[in-house]
Amino acid sequence: MKRTLIAIAALLLTLFSAPAHAAVAKSVTFQAEVWADNWFALYVNGKKVGEDSTPITTEKSFNSEKIKFTATYPLTIGVFAKDFTENASGLEYIGKPNQQIGDAGIILQIREVSSGRIVAQTASDWKVLTINKAPLNPECVTSNNPTVDCKSSNAKVPTSWASASFKDATWKFASEFSAETVGVKDGYFDFTWSPSARLVWSSDLKLDNAILLRKVVKAATTVSATNLLTLNSPDFKNGGTLPKDFTCDGKGISPSFSWSNVPVNAQSLVLIMDTEPGPLRPREVDTGKHFYLTIFNIPKTVNSIASGATNIGTLGQNFQGKAPGYTPPCSQGPGAKKYSIYLYALSSKLTLSATEATESSLLIAMTGKVISSASLDVFYSRS
Repeated sequence: MKRTLIAIAALLLTLFSAPAHAAVAKSVTFQAEVWADNWFALYVNGKKVGEDSTPITTEKSFNSEKIKFTATYPLTIGVFAKDFTENASGLEYIGKPNQQIGDAGIILQIREVSSGRIVAQTASDWKVLTINKAPLNPECVTSNNPTVDCKSSNAKVPTSWASASFKDATWKFASEFSAETVGVKDGYFDFTWSPSARLVWSSDLKLDNAILLRKVVKAATTVSATNLLTLNSPDFKNGGTLPKDFTCDGKGISPSFSWSNVPVNAQSLVLIMDTEPGPLRPREVDTGKHFYLTIFNIPKTVNSIASGATNIGTLGQNFQGKAPGYTPPCSQGPGAKKYSIYLYALSSKLTLSATEATESSLLIAMTGKVISSASLDVFYSRS
C-alpha cells in the first residue's frame, strides 16, 4: 500500500510540476537598414517596430533609416512601402511642367547587433501584394484634370498581414531592379549594402504606388551570396583584360559566357555588352553608350553561350546599327577602356524584333520584369 501511494505521488508531481529548465526563446537585438523611395513602415512578428521618419509628403524624400528592435527567431518581416502620389490619380507635380508618373523602390537589410551578421535582405524571394495601382490609363499623365481622367484600383490591406500565422501563398514574388533603373540617390549611399541585398518592388515600378512585402527568416544564419545569379566568362576574369581576339584588332568575334543560379521563376535571359564612349571625334554625334552585343529571349534552361555563337536566343542590334549581332570594340585614344557585360533574368519573354532591340529599347521593355541581374567588367587598351 505504501509503495502504491509513493508511485501515485510521483506521478502527480510529474503531471503538475513545471519543468525546472523549460526552453525559452532568446531575444536578439537587431538593426534594420532601409532606403526607400518614398516611404515605408517596418513590422516584425506582427508588431510595428519603426517607420520612415520623413513624411511622404516631403518633396524628394529619398532618405535612409536605421531601426533597432528586439525579437526572437523565426522573424516574420513585413514592409508597407509607398511611393508618393498627390492624390488618387497616381501623379505628382500636378499642374507643373514636370507633371509625371513617379517611380518607386526599396532596399532593406537586417543584421544582428551583437555579431554584425546580416540575416535578412530584400530580394526576389520576398512575397509582394499590390495595394494601390494608378493610373490604370497612363496616357492621362498629360491631362489638365488628372483627378477626373486618371483611373486607379485599390485592394484592402489584409488583416494581420504582418503576422507569422498569415498565409501569403497567393502573393506574387517581388521583382528586383538595378540602381540605375530606380535612380537611387541621397541616403542610399549611407550604407554598405550586402551583395545579396537588392532593390525591389512589385512588377511595376511606376504604376504600383503602395505595396506590402513579406519574408520569413527561420534561423540565425548568415546571408549567403551562393544562390545569387552569377555571370562569368571562360575567356577573361572579372576586372581583367579583354583578349585581342574579341576586338577589332583581332578576329572580332564575341566572347563566351557562362552563368549559374538562374531564379526558378525566370522565363528568359538578356545579355548586353556596352561601354561609356570617350570624347567625341570630329563630326561624331553623341549616341549614348556604345553597345556591342545584345541577346534576348535566351531560354532559362541555357547556362552558357560559346564564343562567336549566334544560335542562342535572339541577337539584337549593336550601336553601329548595320545588322543584328556582335560588333567588336575599337578602343579610341590612350589608356585602358572598360567594357561591361550584364545578364538579366526576366519574369517573361520580350516581344521586340531583332531590328528593334537596341540597348535602350531592351532596357525599356525589361522594366518591371527583372528578377535578378549580374555583371562583369573587363578592360582593353590598344597598343
